Amino acid sequence: MLKIGLVTGEYPPMEGGVGAFTAELAKALHELGHTVHIITSREARPSDAPRTFTSAIEPIDIGFAQLHPRLNRWRWPSLAVIADIVLRYELDVVNIQYQPAAYNMKSAAINFLPWRLKNMVKTAVTFHDLRVPYLFPKVGPLRQTAVNFLARSADGIIATNPADYQSLISNLQSPSFFQRKGAKTPKVAQIAIGSNITVHPTNHIETEDIRHSLGLQPQDALLGYFGFLNESKGADTLIEALAGLDGRFHLVFIGGQTGASDAANNQSFLDGLQAQIESLGVTERVHWTGFLSDARVSAHLQAADMLVMPYRDGASLRRGTLMAALAHGRPLITTAPTAPTPQLVSGENCWLVPVGDVGALRTAVQTLANDVALREKLGQGAAQLAEQFSWGKIAAETAEFYNFLFR
Repeated sequence: MLKIGLVTGEYPPMEGGVGAFTAELAKALHELGHTVHIITSREARPSDAPRTFTSAIEPIDIGFAQLHPRLNRWRWPSLAVIADIVLRYELDVVNIQYQPAAYNMKSAAINFLPWRLKNMVKTAVTFHDLRVPYLFPKVGPLRQTAVNFLARSADGIIATNPADYQSLISNLQSPSFFQRKGAKTPKVAQIAIGSNITVHPTNHIETEDIRHSLGLQPQDALLGYFGFLNESKGADTLIEALAGLDGRFHLVFIGGQTGASDAANNQSFLDGLQAQIESLGVTERVHWTGFLSDARVSAHLQAADMLVMPYRDGASLRRGTLMAALAHGRPLITTAPTAPTPQLVSGENCWLVPVGDVGALRTAVQTLANDVALREKLGQGAAQLAEQFSWGKIAAETAEFYNFLFR
């Protein structure tokens, strides 16, 4: 059994998909018998945890893991803190959950962690996306260089979807100034993510209560959108499509609005979206739940007639929101993947529309709203597909990859 360190820029109660992913992975690894340490931001410290000087550096036992909420702003001193935890608890492997926005995009410190831990512990990086850190104005190509350095310095790399896997393989095959002579090329694996929202049993009374609380009539059709709002997720396209549908169509935004990471940019997008909603005259048909418990998110997903998530960069298996829709067996309208994703079959387990095509999106909503049998078919297909992405399977593949790093 391994002693595993999971490094993440966000963790509950902070709002964010990577934090939720880390929690689910930690639980599943614990179930397999591994010891897990979660190293994260000070903002993730539980409100009921002691706050004395001594307790600030001691881990918090959360049952399935030891939580280390010790990092502030993810600057260069953070690397020394993580190294101290690695040595103190004799960790075998450290897995960085990489999403630049979660680590303060103005600093590339986290990109140097595998280099800092070289010869101390095996390191792996899970790339939740391949975005580059902001760093500072006019830095240009150095942003990509920071990502490349992170990838090449680690012992192993985990991609969550085929497109990122191919991109990382190409990166490692290209000549690099940072590739030391004789250095081993990192091992690479593709391991899917799962739904970060557990499916909670919900009866018809609860779903009817939710629809009633939103002011819906029995004949109304409820579209559900799940996930934080940012430019990549296409909520503005959805609002435009809604404006072209008649008054029986309503939309509910399920969960928090901006999240803990990259909040300023997300808030700017939200402000523009709210102005769009008002200008198009659909304010009374757009509903907001605000942040909810997992159980209430699950209930709202099941209360919607269909989920509509028109990602601007196309559907991808790296999207936790998409995985939640599949896990809940919901009829899903989303955008065609920009890279081959054979698991998603339009008309079988989802309904795919072209990116940015408001007319096609509107037609898809009308088609599903008028065809109960089609909605049931898509929901059943989604649930069957979701079986491939159970957390037990994901954790087993991840642990196997960790062990592979020692060979």
